[in-house]
Amino acid sequence: DLPDLLADCAATALVHAGAAPPVDCATFACADLSAPEAFDAVLRPGDPAQILYTSGTTGRPKGVRASHANLAYGCTAGPRRLKLAHSEHFLHAYPIGTNAGQTMLINALDAYPAALCATRFTPARFARLIEEHRVGTAFVVPAMAAELLGARVYERHDLSSLRLLGSTGAALPPAVAAGLAAALPGATIVNYYTSTEAAPAQTTMVYDPARPDSVGRPTAGQLRIADPDGNPVPAGEIGEVWLRCPVPRAYHGDAEANAAVFRGGWVRMGDVGHLDADGFLHLADRAGDLVKSGGHKVSTLRVEAVLHEHPAVTQAAAFGVPHPVLGATVAAAVVARTELTPVALRAFLATRLAPYEVPNPLRVVDRLPTNNAGKVLKGELARLFGKQDGSASGKFD
Repeated sequence: DLPDLLADCAATALVHAGAAPPVDCATFACADLSAPEAFDAVLRPGDPAQILYTSGTTGRPKGVRASHANLAYGCTAGPRRLKLAHSEHFLHAYPIGTNAGQTMLINALDAYPAALCATRFTPARFARLIEEHRVGTAFVVPAMAAELLGARVYERHDLSSLRLLGSTGAALPPAVAAGLAAALPGATIVNYYTSTEAAPAQTTMVYDPARPDSVGRPTAGQLRIADPDGNPVPAGEIGEVWLRCPVPRAYHGDAEANAAVFRGGWVRMGDVGHLDADGFLHLADRAGDLVKSGGHKVSTLRVEAVLHEHPAVTQAAAFGVPHPVLGATVAAAVVARTELTPVALRAFLATRLAPYEVPNPLRVVDRLPTNNAGKVLKGELARLFGKQDGSASGKFD
């Protein structure tokens, strides 16, 4: 019942780092809420429990409906099977209205450690929280991971308590993953791949130098690569990525979108990629981000991965912009920790990318526009590039 549930919430010691002291949930169970007549509704596992909106980075945000059974999938109350048992505290900075933020709330109920919820993210503040609370597990998005590495916070703060650093929301650039593994030798670096539509289905990849660009194999649900008609393709062949969710979700009130994305428990992820011989998933790009330039298809993920290999680059985003002859060309914006010119960066890229993959235009900027979940808004970048006067660097207002 609700009083017991609220008391259990208090027992998890949910802490809002840097905010006011947490509410004592045990005293929050008011008398009017404990009356039997207040709980006469019958809830079934398949009933809707949550509607979350997608990030909107590739189009208009859609409401995704999840059932009670979906949210409870994989949860356990057994004290010997609690998640993240290697930690006394876990830390994240995900907004509560995102799929990742909601997953963290569930972790606060069914995982072993207490939750630290940073109300905003800066590398130094995040590192201070790890040091102060001896955090064993921390969760970030790739942009946060890159900022932590670029700010070199591990040189000024004791992060030796970290045993797991998890990244989700997008593929973790290989150079960032390798840098984190070197900077945090006591921590396991893990990349989680899922979506608001597909959760809790996901793939999980512990950083492996032998497969630096892989996002792993399925740890919940099933994975396949398919042709445009949904038929599986052989290992090594590029196709659309689908995940099968044990307890499917759906778009709320959008039959047309449901028909396009959800099929027999399978979820079209909107990405293209391939499986290697051992079943590890390698993403080529978002289907909508792949740049068709002349007769070539350019992966923005590959371009971003190489940009991150430059020692001065802390953040990078590649995307397509219109071209009068080629139809489109790849462009890129980077944030640098030290002075860096586009000419020098292009010279670096020329030895690592094919000529048609080298971004043009390429600009060094003060920041990358992101949504509240920390994902880079490539559409906004493309529009802003179109408004620029062709200067090699500048601020985006």
